[in-house]
Amino acid sequence: MARIRILPLPIALIAVFLLSVGLSTGHLAAEPEDGKKKKAAPSGPTFQSKRLGIRASGPAGWTMVADKAGAVSNWQRLATFNDPKTDGQVVLYSRPRSSRGLDNLMAGVRKEWSKTASRLRMDGMRKIDASAVNPIGRVIVDGSFARKGKQAKKGKDGVPPPPAPSTPMKVQATYYLGDGHEFLLYAQSRQTHWSRLRKGLAKMRDELALTQKSATSAKGEGSYRHEGADFTCRFPKGYTVIQPQRANHLVKFVGLSGDDPAFSIYAFPYEQSAAADADRLVTFYESDKGGEASTTGLEVSGTEGVRVKAKAMLDGVDRTIFIAVFKRNTKCYRVRCVVPSEEEAKGDAAFRTFLDAFKFGN
Repeated sequence: MARIRILPLPIALIAVFLLSVGLSTGHLAAEPEDGKKKKAAPSGPTFQSKRLGIRASGPAGWTMVADKAGAVSNWQRLATFNDPKTDGQVVLYSRPRSSRGLDNLMAGVRKEWSKTASRLRMDGMRKIDASAVNPIGRVIVDGSFARKGKQAKKGKDGVPPPPAPSTPMKVQATYYLGDGHEFLLYAQSRQTHWSRLRKGLAKMRDELALTQKSATSAKGEGSYRHEGADFTCRFPKGYTVIQPQRANHLVKFVGLSGDDPAFSIYAFPYEQSAAADADRLVTFYESDKGGEASTTGLEVSGTEGVRVKAKAMLDGVDRTIFIAVFKRNTKCYRVRCVVPSEEEAKGDAAFRTFLDAFKFGN
């Protein structure tokens, strides 16, 4: 089966590719509304660029070739992921950000695709705004084209050769806005194989993670903004940002070592008070986990809440869990920090620093 090649699209069309992160933090317990923990899937090939602040992983069984780093003067191809089962291909691109927002990005993408209509047809376009389910907004374009086969050089007995056969191809381009860059995830395969490639592509999109740098943050720290929930926060140097696949689990930040404090932020509809939710957590850690837990008051981004401190055995390790519980309108928020119990003092200090930087609004 011949390997699929990305068509030489106009430079303007090749917009920034996004990708995914597939890290697991198994020591984070599943609390009342978090749902059941999922088994970690086998890891696939991973592309990571500290300079651009992006990490992307393909499904297990795929292969990946990273392009050599170079100056990002316009659109740059970062990595190519290949699925040997479908002969499909997913390519990650990046360029400096020029769009003001998703609407502006969508208008630019529509204009770029209009220039390729003669050989690459746009079948549909949609915008997905940031939300609890999709923390990073995106623009998705579905397209198709006919890939021509090789033309026979000569016919028989002087008869002209028959027309070269063509193969119907399916394309999907997903555009994302990062803090300083735009990313494009450009996927294509034969139409007959698209349903199988789409499963791996969906996984890459769902596990997207951007490690964004902010000029206003302290040196070496990362700045994260969740547009759907309208909050910003900072995470420690060297941490990876992961977008979980649970609707209530907005984001998590994981360090290089298992002893580093791990942070998670949750939000879910809850009619009762923050104190009532804190009581649920105390019951969970004391009764369900056989540990201990206590509560005190605190304030997060000008909102009064409850601090829960718990100790329990999680995945065979004694851990200390710090959780800030607070309400905003009809939603209840949890900001959680988990560390090995011998690192409790370190975790407490990191938790306080993390909460101090958590802000609602701009």
